[in-house]
Amino acid sequence: MIKFNSEKNIFTVETPNTALILQPDKDGRLRVLHYGKKISNPEEVFYILPTVDKYISSSEKRPLRAEFPTREKAYYAEPCTEAVFSDGAREVQLKYKSYIISKTDNGEKLEIVLEDRNYPFCVKLNYVIYDNIDLIDKNAEFCNTGDESIKLTRMKSGTLLPEWNRDFRLMTYAGSWGAEYKKQITQINQGRFCLENTRGTAGSHQNIPFFALDCGDADETKGNVWFGLFQYSGDFRIDFQKEFTGQLTVSAGVNDYDCDITLGKGESYVSPVFTTGFSANGYERMSETLYDYQYDVLLPQSKIKEIFPIIYNTWYPYEFDVDEEKCLGFIEKAKKIGAELFVIDDGWFGRRESDTLDGLGDWYCHKEKFPNGLRPISDKAHSLGMKFGLWVEPEMINIKSDLYKEHPEWVLENPKIERTQIRNQSILNLAREDVCEFIWETCDRIISEFNLDYLKWDMNAYFTEIGSNDGAFRIRYIENLYKIWDRINKKYPHVLLENCASGGGRADYGLGKYSDRVNRSDNSDPVDVLKLHEGFSTIFLPRLAGGAGNVATNPHHLNGRNTPLKYRAILGMTGSMSVGINILKSDEKELEEITSYIADFKKIRHITQNAYLYRLSSAFENNYTVWEYLARDRKNAVVFIFASGMNYRELVPFVKLRGLDKGKAYRVYGENEANPDSFRVVHGDALMDFGLYITPRGDYYAHKIRIEEV
Repeated sequence: MIKFNSEKNIFTVETPNTALILQPDKDGRLRVLHYGKKISNPEEVFYILPTVDKYISSSEKRPLRAEFPTREKAYYAEPCTEAVFSDGAREVQLKYKSYIISKTDNGEKLEIVLEDRNYPFCVKLNYVIYDNIDLIDKNAEFCNTGDESIKLTRMKSGTLLPEWNRDFRLMTYAGSWGAEYKKQITQINQGRFCLENTRGTAGSHQNIPFFALDCGDADETKGNVWFGLFQYSGDFRIDFQKEFTGQLTVSAGVNDYDCDITLGKGESYVSPVFTTGFSANGYERMSETLYDYQYDVLLPQSKIKEIFPIIYNTWYPYEFDVDEEKCLGFIEKAKKIGAELFVIDDGWFGRRESDTLDGLGDWYCHKEKFPNGLRPISDKAHSLGMKFGLWVEPEMINIKSDLYKEHPEWVLENPKIERTQIRNQSILNLAREDVCEFIWETCDRIISEFNLDYLKWDMNAYFTEIGSNDGAFRIRYIENLYKIWDRINKKYPHVLLENCASGGGRADYGLGKYSDRVNRSDNSDPVDVLKLHEGFSTIFLPRLAGGAGNVATNPHHLNGRNTPLKYRAILGMTGSMSVGINILKSDEKELEEITSYIADFKKIRHITQNAYLYRLSSAFENNYTVWEYLARDRKNAVVFIFASGMNYRELVPFVKLRGLDKGKAYRVYGENEANPDSFRVVHGDALMDFGLYITPRGDYYAHKIRIEEV
């Protein structure tokens, strides 16, 4: 509920358990009085806030607590907006003007208008809340209300201000290709810490645009946690600044690196969404809240309730060496083991033979490999009751391609500087409207012509030399990317879309809004995946965890590690399963084993693909990992147990489940590993307060236990 108390001049943005309380002061500056646990009488909340009419003495250590700080008077911390006006001045000074509260389809919206004291410029702050979800979506609209142009040089979406004068511990996820989602813990001291990306096309290999803060005492189930994520797939910047007053201010927005926007008369710019949340019950409740948001608000709602099919991708038996005969002959083999979606990966188009030659940009079938196009393969898959999908990389181009010969001006490059290529490819200037339309028309044609059920959109390069482009180029690139994905979803609401960017490069909520599956990482080494998946699923729905091979090949090429098929297969069940094993090289015994694991997964995926994931024992902290997948209706669960490096026949504590109904009875299947169909009946309180006895042993142990309400 959103309320305005006209007597106290207080705005309250309430979710079921949290509240953001704002107040314009006597000089019109919008201040944050509280963000945290819901308060029954918001008008009783106040601060002795400093005035800024005159110089603020450095001995007066009271926090300004500005909701949308600017560079004005004696405020020296990180501003949310900076502008250059027609007379060259740069000082933005905003004061409260008005507000509007309105209903939305599934919640409410508050718009607060702040106008500049001296120039024809205003900022509209938007706050959107949703029924039954403890999150607030914030963003800002920057408006030129005058006749002269205004250049925006900073345009952040908003702030999060936790409690004043506390010592905060910051959790983020960072890494690199194949090593995404490494948990980073940083103590916030006086000064500024910045989490950012400047690579243009993606940033999530290095820094996920997400953070969580606590006072050093929170764990999975207890403690206050403030958290936020920036819904953007390009250059972002999240600043954490703790001032001498003891106030920590977090601000998030599009990175101002190599970026500015010029607003002409009457023009405006709307920033991406900065989502903020608070949990009074630790990190587990944070993840639950983010799951609910994805299930009920963010993700394409036409497909979110569908069971995701099991994928077999041609990359594993053939890599680039695909052709019509091989694909037609292979579909039945994939069907036989239980696969439900047959995907042709790289190598089907142009003159593509490897990633060192041409092909990217020429999105027509390779004439020698597929003389009849892809429709015969699509038709055969459909005749067998399977879905058919395709890999594309439409933002990229090879210099030897026909497209480059026809449109060299479409490529991001500086002819005076030696071209740097990542993976032997260059980038199309998607900020151009003609390029945007070309990519849309290409995807539209491919989906229609080949009757696709699934499209895997890859992206494998960052900006290097970009040549002559205006300051808004980087923003328009990402906005046009979203436009294409939005058009695909609207025209083809049945088509499953996988967001892939050299693995997990676009693991963010920006493109996540349009995605049904997210490539978690190109790294499918099962021991690495334990941490990759735990980091990923802290923020994203476990069912989104994609990639070409969840059930990994063996030995795995990254670490040379040999792991049992059972370990790899059960781990594959924790995401949206795909088979990454070359079954052409599998003997009958291995084929039978793969088939049985896939059949087993089909019995539980209605639970795992509509579940909360509880981290009962963390892969980041222990040599045994226990995850509980609890169905959202809390009637069924699957408990996964993995272990590596168990020594001295050590025993582990009883595993106490969470989220069940204490008074209800449950059938527990799989405690007896020799007889997984046997069960005993146990009540919820015994499962949660006493727990399950598990006995992981040695290396590469994997097991699952199924819980069903009686």
